[in-house]
Amino acid sequence: MPDAPRPTSIQGTRRDTTHEAREIDARIMADNKVWYDANCHCAAVRYRVKIPSLDEHAINICNCSICTKFGYCLVYPMRDEVIFTQGYDTLKAYRFGRKQKDHLFCPTCGSSLLIDFHGPERGQPDTLAMNARLFKDIDLDKAKYRYFDGKHKLEPPYEF
Repeated sequence: MPDAPRPTSIQGTRRDTTHEAREIDARIMADNKVWYDANCHCAAVRYRVKIPSLDEHAINICNCSICTKFGYCLVYPMRDEVIFTQGYDTLKAYRFGRKQKDHLFCPTCGSSLLIDFHGPERGQPDTLAMNARLFKDIDLDKAKYRYFDGKHKLEPPYEF
């Protein structure tokens, strides 16, 4: 099977600098969101994600084929609230079904990082689906979850 196209960039995401990091940290209290540091298993890819606190905000669990096989536990930050600090250019992409969304993963360890929706759809905000399993210092056993029946609601159905 040929490799999926390599992502050129996630438009709107930023790369961290010390000055930007200080400015970002100063805005945390203003919008009741917090930054979570994250990395793939081998730590070749590192990034930060700004979302409402997972102490209060639910993580999405879906039973569709890709979420089940990749082990996704998803949160949905705005595209400009994801900052890659290392390894973005090495990410690989996988597409399936209608081949419209990139599922990005580390080529070294295989960790599934995110789903790129490629911009707003049908009036929806411009978000990315980030795998919360890769966030540092969170306890998934204590997290709140919201369940989605993607197996029956998403098209096309998975067939192998």
